[in-house]
Amino acid sequence: MAVYQEKDKKKWTKDGRKWYFRCYYTDMYGNSKQKQSKLYKLKNEAEDAESEFKIKIKSYDEINYNINFEEVYKEWLLYKKQFLKYTTYYKLKNSLDNHLLPYFKNFKLFSIKSNNLLLWKEKLKTKNLCPESINKIIGYFQELLEYCTINYEFSIKISKKLQKDKVPKKNNKINEAKWNFWTYDEFQKFIKLVDNDFDKKMYNFLYFTGVRFSEMAGLNWNNVDLTKKSIKIIDNLTRAENGGYEITDPKTNNSIRYVDLDDKLTMMLKELYEEESKLYGFSNKLFVFGNIKHIAPTTFRRHLNKYIKISGVRKITIHGFRHSHVSLLINLGCDSREVAERIGDTVQMVEKTYYHMFPEKKSNAVNILNKLNKN
Repeated sequence: MAVYQEKDKKKWTKDGRKWYFRCYYTDMYGNSKQKQSKLYKLKNEAEDAESEFKIKIKSYDEINYNINFEEVYKEWLLYKKQFLKYTTYYKLKNSLDNHLLPYFKNFKLFSIKSNNLLLWKEKLKTKNLCPESINKIIGYFQELLEYCTINYEFSIKISKKLQKDKVPKKNNKINEAKWNFWTYDEFQKFIKLVDNDFDKKMYNFLYFTGVRFSEMAGLNWNNVDLTKKSIKIIDNLTRAENGGYEITDPKTNNSIRYVDLDDKLTMMLKELYEEESKLYGFSNKLFVFGNIKHIAPTTFRRHLNKYIKISGVRKITIHGFRHSHVSLLINLGCDSREVAERIGDTVQMVEKTYYHMFPEKKSNAVNILNKLNKN
């Protein structure tokens, strides 16, 4: 052990500190350096301090302090991928590839300072993103920096400087349900101008079943019972790792369900089945909407927007068909339990999301108070 006692007593401290250690080491850039410690009161204190320093230096040797941010970013993505569904991972990666990586791509990890994080955050705010999306991106960056503090000893003080902005709480799903739907009359105005028979059947299917687009796209003829007038939802179309799509299990356990078909929709599906079954190589394993290959979301969206423009009805998203079906059921007098079972959601979520559509619930409190006053 290279521990020494200071020979010059004038350098001893007033409380008797006179022991120190001196050693040589190689820094992260390969340079040979000498380390001489501060003074310690006891010899064994200096020895313990030297041991701690050598352990610290050894850990430095195992960490590449010259590593690029992009390299760590890719490493973190691989780590993150283990815990996410591919659809979620795809959205995360796509968002960060666009809004994080370009800014820090040429940085060394350890050259990133607090001001770099704050400048990036301000630049992010200039993008055409809602506050919730910005906070989500910041949250992922915080996770990445935490990963760096654990695995690369990146400064935790710097990583803590990056904070989300406070955003008033709101339920986007509820807000969307207030505008993203068609009334029955609006749907009739829209469907009358759809001149493609296949598209017309898809729009009717979505509007009168309330299934998710991914559930419709994954549906095959094995799960359609035209005699009992029902369909079984057990498949779901999701983004695949190769960039395409794949069929997976439904979104939640509640999503696995039977959905009854009305007579008009049953007749439409019978017509479609008769047409499809005449094709060479047909089998019940084929997709109801798409035959060998499922209907592509981009194709569906492009056709939908075309007919919306032609018909002049208000613009809705693909998911708006689901909101439209719920609105229709509620206006026809269905209660929240019936709606929840049909669309594969919980009663609590239906009542929370579509509360504004249940007219009897709005007036119930006033009716109770009026009845009380009369008594």
